[in-house]
Amino acid sequence: MAAQVIRSGERRRVPWRNGAGITEEVATGPDGPSGRPLWRISVAELGSEPSEFSAFPGTERIFTVIGEHGADLDSGHGPRSLDPWRPHSFAGEDAPHCVPRGATRAFNVMTERGGATAAVGYFALDTVCDTAADGVTALYVRSGSVQAGTERAAPGDCVLVRGEAVTLRGSSATGLLVRIEPTSSL
Repeated sequence: MAAQVIRSGERRRVPWRNGAGITEEVATGPDGPSGRPLWRISVAELGSEPSEFSAFPGTERIFTVIGEHGADLDSGHGPRSLDPWRPHSFAGEDAPHCVPRGATRAFNVMTERGGATAAVGYFALDTVCDTAADGVTALYVRSGSVQAGTERAAPGDCVLVRGEAVTLRGSSATGLLVRIEPTSSL
C-alpha cells in the first residue's frame, strides 16, 4: 500500500470511552493480544470546558494540543501546563483532568504496552522526505501541504504510510511526525 491521505472531513467520529467528548479516528493498527488495536491515532475536540479523560489501562499515550490554546492536565502526579504543538506522554491508566485555556483540539497517539512504541515530534518540510520501510509513519499537516504520490495533504489532513518506504514532498509544510514501531508483529 502506498501513502494514504486521510482527509480531515473523512475521519470517523466516535464518542470518548467515558462519553465526555468526541474524537475523530485517523487510523488504527491491527488488534493486539488484548483484542484492542496495537495503536491508534486520533484527533479530539477538547472544547473550552474542563473534562476528564478516559482511562486506557495497558496503553501508552502521547497527547499534543493542536489548537491555538494550550491545556492544563492533572492526573494526580501534579499539574502539567501544555503549550500547543508540544507532545506530552503519559500512561493510559492515568485519566487526567483537563482544563483547556480556550476552545482547542488534541492529536493523540496510543500504543498497546508491549505491542508497539511511538514517538511524536514537530516537523518542517519544504523538500523531499523518505519514510522508513518498517513500522508506521504518519504526518499530521498543520500548514502548507505534503504531496504523497498523486494526492496532496492539506492542513488538518494526515498522511499515513504502513511498512513501506515512500517519498513525500513538502511545500512549506509543518505539523506532527509520528513513528510507530512494532515490539510484536504489526
